[in-house]
Amino acid sequence: MTETKSPPKGGNAGSSATPKRQETRAGAAASPADANDASAKAGVAVDALTRASQLSLIGLFIIAVFWCTYVAQPVIVPLLLAWAIATIMLPVVRWLRKRGLPNSVAVLLVTFFLLAIIVGLVALLSAPFTFWLGRASELAALFKEKLHTISRPLALLEELRNSFGSMTNGAQPTLKVEQQPGTVTTLFSIITPAVTQFILFVGALIFYLVYQKKLRDTAVFFLKDRDARLTALRTLSDVDDHMTTFFGTFTIVNICLGLTTTTLTWFVGLPNPLLWGVLAAVLNYVPYIGPAIVTATLAVVGILTFSTLGEAVIAPLIFLAIVTVEGHFITPAFMGRRLELNPFAVFLSIAIWTWLWGPIGAFLAVPMLIAISVSLCHAFSDVKPQLPD
Repeated sequence: MTETKSPPKGGNAGSSATPKRQETRAGAAASPADANDASAKAGVAVDALTRASQLSLIGLFIIAVFWCTYVAQPVIVPLLLAWAIATIMLPVVRWLRKRGLPNSVAVLLVTFFLLAIIVGLVALLSAPFTFWLGRASELAALFKEKLHTISRPLALLEELRNSFGSMTNGAQPTLKVEQQPGTVTTLFSIITPAVTQFILFVGALIFYLVYQKKLRDTAVFFLKDRDARLTALRTLSDVDDHMTTFFGTFTIVNICLGLTTTTLTWFVGLPNPLLWGVLAAVLNYVPYIGPAIVTATLAVVGILTFSTLGEAVIAPLIFLAIVTVEGHFITPAFMGRRLELNPFAVFLSIAIWTWLWGPIGAFLAVPMLIAISVSLCHAFSDVKPQLPD
């Protein structure tokens, strides 16, 4: 008889145990991968938290800087204004030094000449400026008379506002008597800070022109590395060159614009043409805002002077065309690509510094933007620093 041998029990047990061992090994192999994923996710979270804390710290630092610049405005603004004006005067001082004049004598001569120009213009233009400032009370009446299409909607809105105010306020407002400060006290509180800041401006201008090189060498003395000192010297020298090029070119362009505006207003028939020419030359240092103010001023003066609206808009329209050509073609051609700035960055800089420091902040917005742009270009440049001349 043939015996049939059954497979041993151990074989079944071994075959069933093999998948279990494989599952155990697979689980053991999967657990380090999960641990690595968890540690990677934790590392990403830590990195995100670190970046958020760094950004928060930078934001707090920027807020602190803006707060300090706002609080220290009476000191910082005259110093920065002196630095900006000094960049215009530096080529003249260097030219006088090459002609044999000592540095101190050249600086005093240039400063005296600048102050004489400022005082002369103020004395020459004070009478017409006061005249037009005194006619400000006539502005509303003349606008209602000459621009009757605008005065009717304004009268309707005023009537609606008064009606709404009488409906919401049932009780009559009580009369409040407030003691006004004296005229002498008010004038003293206004004149004293202005005189102090003007003295600070003149002193900073003279000292910067005399000790420019020493101040630059002292500023880089605190840097330890030689390459860092060379980079700082190169940056400061490049900032001065850019500022001199910008203000020198822009001053020549603005003088030409002032002469053109004076001729335009005289030819059109506006009174005090020299006043509008000086106003156009000075305000053109502030991009966008300055030409807009001059255009609006010429429009108002035209409405106050002429009897028809067509005659009143001739001067502002021609001036607007002139500054458009100047801003888009003439000035960029003289400046070159070396001083090209982002228009949005210029607008943002003007908005920020005007909000902080007022009209002088608007004047200093573009110079500060140039200085920051040049500094950032040198900070992130791979070119090895070279000692400036």
